[in-house]
Amino acid sequence: MSGSRLFRAGFFSDSLALRTVLLVIAVVAVAEITTFSLIFQNRGAMHRHQTVHYIAGQVRLLQSILPGLDAESRRRLESAEPGEQWLQLRPDDEQVPARDPEFGFARELAEDLQQALGEPVSLRHPGRGVRSGLWIGFDAGGERWWLILPPPRFKPQDLPPDLWLKLAIALAVLMLIAGLFVRGIVRPLRRLGEAVSATGEGSARRVTPSGPQEVHRLAERHNTMLAQLAQAEADRREMLAGLTHDLRAPLARLRVRLALLENDAERGGLERDAEDMERIVDQCLDFLRSEAPRAGHGEVLPLADAVSDEVARHRELGRPVNIAVSEDAAACGVSIDRGDLQRLLDNLIANALQYGAPPIDVALSVAPAGRVLLSVRDRGPGIPAAARERALEAFAQIDAARATRGSCGLGLAIVRRIVEGGGGTLELADAPGGGLDVRMAFPVRPA
Repeated sequence: MSGSRLFRAGFFSDSLALRTVLLVIAVVAVAEITTFSLIFQNRGAMHRHQTVHYIAGQVRLLQSILPGLDAESRRRLESAEPGEQWLQLRPDDEQVPARDPEFGFARELAEDLQQALGEPVSLRHPGRGVRSGLWIGFDAGGERWWLILPPPRFKPQDLPPDLWLKLAIALAVLMLIAGLFVRGIVRPLRRLGEAVSATGEGSARRVTPSGPQEVHRLAERHNTMLAQLAQAEADRREMLAGLTHDLRAPLARLRVRLALLENDAERGGLERDAEDMERIVDQCLDFLRSEAPRAGHGEVLPLADAVSDEVARHRELGRPVNIAVSEDAAACGVSIDRGDLQRLLDNLIANALQYGAPPIDVALSVAPAGRVLLSVRDRGPGIPAAARERALEAFAQIDAARATRGSCGLGLAIVRRIVEGGGGTLELADAPGGGLDVRMAFPVRPA
């Protein structure tokens, strides 16, 4: 899809890039969560240990000095303002909360204080939702006293804000590094995928090896495969071209010997066989030429003029071919080589005369979406709809009788290859009133 391109659906859909980035995020998130969990757990344990140690020391100190204090000293000690971070001493009176605390810190604190002091400890709190200190009861000189632990001492202090900022910056830098890392993997893979797709569509494309070692090696193997395919294709074409070319010499000698025969009936049959053989050779050569890339495809050919010239040539040979060009199509140009256009029309007109029925109508018109339509129709029986796709394949014979009439099943295959090479589309349809209508749509190019 193309995302497209950094955030195209191609990059961030169900892709390797997305999965790798998500994997990095997941690993970082798990590592951060685990680290902070351990940090807060350790800070909580240390804070509780320090609080227990501090309270236990205060209780022991008060248990030793309270019994010896006079009333005035006790009053001053009770009325002292210790600050929100320190303990406050209060006597046992009606202001003491009656409820036991229900939060976890109080329960853990009570257990640790009992172990540290070696005696039972009472804890009181006004209840949930009330911001009040935690009351810790102890005995001193036969009296009940209470130390009030302020709320800020219930939990360790939060991490400083600048630390969170530094962590956010570190995470952003890590994600940037991960993005660059993923990009270095995905970009070579994407280029390799595009090259493979182009090769599958018939346009071989090499790719520069890059990226990780595995991707680099894969790109090298792709290039090696292209070289092997190109060599095999060149060998095949050279073999077929040589074979068809070599057949022309014995065909020429055969025609000379036929001319020396005195029996007209025998000479006529042999001449037809020689013409069929020559037609097959010509079709094979045209098929091989249509495979090769043509430099002329980069040029724009005025289609109406070129088609008119070819139709005029066939008329000079006595063939019943008509032409009709719409006013809009007269100025249209297409990217097709003139030699390819000649082979295209020669094959279509020859097929129409051999397997269809005259007259042959060639028409040019403008189709929707900026395309020009070239159609060639005859008045014959046509091709059944179920056999049309197979008729476009190379060496396909939809009628066994055609193989005895100088055909090797390459005519429509040559046309198809030339049309697709010019960026066009080919369709076989029923002609109005009967016959086959071969419709070719080409993209219009500025003349």
